[in-house]
Amino acid sequence: MKARAAYLLRCAACLCGLTLAAAAAAGAQDQPAATAEAAYSDRLIGGGSLTPDISLGDYQTTTDPSGLARSVRIDAVASMLEGTGANSGPTIHENGIVAEGQWETANFGDFSANLAGRIGGDSQRISGATSDSVSFALHQRAMPFDGGWQADNGLGDINAPLINLARSQPRFLLSTGTMLGAETELRGPDGLQIVAGGGEPGIFDGIKVPTFETLGGSTATVGAQWSPAPHWTLGGEYAGARDANIYYQPLDATLLPPDIATQRISSNTGLVSVAWTEPGTHAQLNFIDGTLDGNGNAFGVWADATHSYGAFTQSFGAFHIDPNLAWGNQLITSDVEGGYYRAGFQTRRITADFGVDEVISVSGRGANSTFLNGDARYQLSRDTGVGTVANVLLTSDGSHNTAWSLEGYFDNVNSYGTGRMQLDYAADPITQDASLTLQQTWSVRPGARLATSLAVDRVHSGAQPGLPQENSTVARFALYGGGDLTARLSLDGSLQWAQALSGRAAPSTFADVTFDYQVAPRWALLFSYYENRIGSWTPLVITSPLTPAEPQPQASQGQRGIFLTLRFQESRGSHFIPLGGVAGSGSGRLSGVVYLDANENGRYDAGESGAPNVTVILDGRFSVRTDSQGRFDFASVAAGHHVITVQGDNLPLPWALTNSGRTEVDVGTRDRTEVDIGALRLK
Repeated sequence: MKARAAYLLRCAACLCGLTLAAAAAAGAQDQPAATAEAAYSDRLIGGGSLTPDISLGDYQTTTDPSGLARSVRIDAVASMLEGTGANSGPTIHENGIVAEGQWETANFGDFSANLAGRIGGDSQRISGATSDSVSFALHQRAMPFDGGWQADNGLGDINAPLINLARSQPRFLLSTGTMLGAETELRGPDGLQIVAGGGEPGIFDGIKVPTFETLGGSTATVGAQWSPAPHWTLGGEYAGARDANIYYQPLDATLLPPDIATQRISSNTGLVSVAWTEPGTHAQLNFIDGTLDGNGNAFGVWADATHSYGAFTQSFGAFHIDPNLAWGNQLITSDVEGGYYRAGFQTRRITADFGVDEVISVSGRGANSTFLNGDARYQLSRDTGVGTVANVLLTSDGSHNTAWSLEGYFDNVNSYGTGRMQLDYAADPITQDASLTLQQTWSVRPGARLATSLAVDRVHSGAQPGLPQENSTVARFALYGGGDLTARLSLDGSLQWAQALSGRAAPSTFADVTFDYQVAPRWALLFSYYENRIGSWTPLVITSPLTPAEPQPQASQGQRGIFLTLRFQESRGSHFIPLGGVAGSGSGRLSGVVYLDANENGRYDAGESGAPNVTVILDGRFSVRTDSQGRFDFASVAAGHHVITVQGDNLPLPWALTNSGRTEVDVGTRDRTEVDIGALRLK
């Protein structure tokens, strides 16, 4: 680790030195030659009425328009995060440097790099793990070779690779996880793909300065896939771990020891997949076999198929997976067998989906369950639509519990934007919850965003041992918005608030606001304030089985933080050769957010959370990571059509992206384009 830290610090020093040299060169100004003629005076086209070029920021310039595209951004971060209320922990000061760069080459593909170094931070670590004060990743994509070959490579704190057949899984996911190591991918003719990677597993840590926490041990993977004939693809991959920590334990891993999360394990797992594809149809058969310390050999098989015909789409599959299977140092869904069926219908006015999922415990020690879900939407007119969503969960674990929910909504495009009125009801054997929500995405000036949500929840808690029945009513308000306040000042923020109107429920407040001020060309100052507070309240608590439950006051608690960032950002060559463009092409700015779509309406609504430390890839070549609020930014992108994909390995489970979050977007010249990419809960 010491050698790695020293190496990365040397990289940081070189990067800072290059940046300072570039800034000094940019500041040097040529002196005009003496002449007897009258001095030349620039004349603005159209009297200066053209739209400003904001592709590099509202108050930035390109100091060197020659050469291939390259850009650098360096943030110096100072922060303070403290607990509030009773029993709050010590104040945390997270200070450091965050840098990222992108550059094109003529013959070696496109490169991107991320570097972060922290001074101070949270001292709480996962058991047995070590934490570095730095994180570093270098990615190279689309390096060309003769014969139609291309190569992608990665080094540092990266995601382990998967063959494409392993990524396109509608029911079971193989989560590769993150590691400190190296990976490579080769793509050739006849659909040939070869992947390999290895290193020490770990997780990202931190808030504004995302450093990497290693978990010990090692993990490695190697795989390949090939299309030997039209419509057919064959693939296989191996993943192994040695003396590694498991840092995620699925809820259905019932056969594992209780302390498995802190144990070091070794695993060997192989996957074989075969797929048949033609327009509108895809079928895939997967076999998995592996060993996990102390549990012997385990086997699994699952088949998936999808068929589309006109407005109809059907998906179905069957599965059998023995208990205790791992992929590297990650436990996968196991001890299950059953099947699923999903059907969808979509026209210009009607959208409908139905699904049923039957899961049975292989060992007999887990719960058997049936999950049914359906949703339908009808577009009454150009501006108005109605819809409903229903879910039913039937569980057989000795208690035969049943939980269900029903949702109805009304969408309308009005003179103020797009609004939604939504009614929800959910019930299980203990609690019933009814809510009314009013959401509005407001029409505001270009470059600005504003969404609000107002909700009232009515919660009925049924009889529990020692506790009486109780009702409570809670009001909730959320706001999300942002935009350019002036030519130099922009704002992004969200606010969530909840208050009990009756009964017993804890009030809560969440606020996150960031101001971005362009101090000078290439320099910006960002100020962020964060607060999360749960107010004091008085729940009923059982103090003795011989006495009734009594009200017991609970003190307020929470966190608040202040973050100050000094940012240097510069792009060279990108004005003439922007990302994905050619010499002389126009450019614009492309930014957005990867978020957790809680209500599955395809919009980033107030109250929904962003996904941090997720890799976003532009046109399969350039990559950036999302920040702590899930936001990403490509400063200069060629005007025209582009494809964004998301590497969703860092998404919190059970969230996943459909089709790798693939989003197609058009970027305008001298325009700022926003795109929001939502992740959905696995069902």
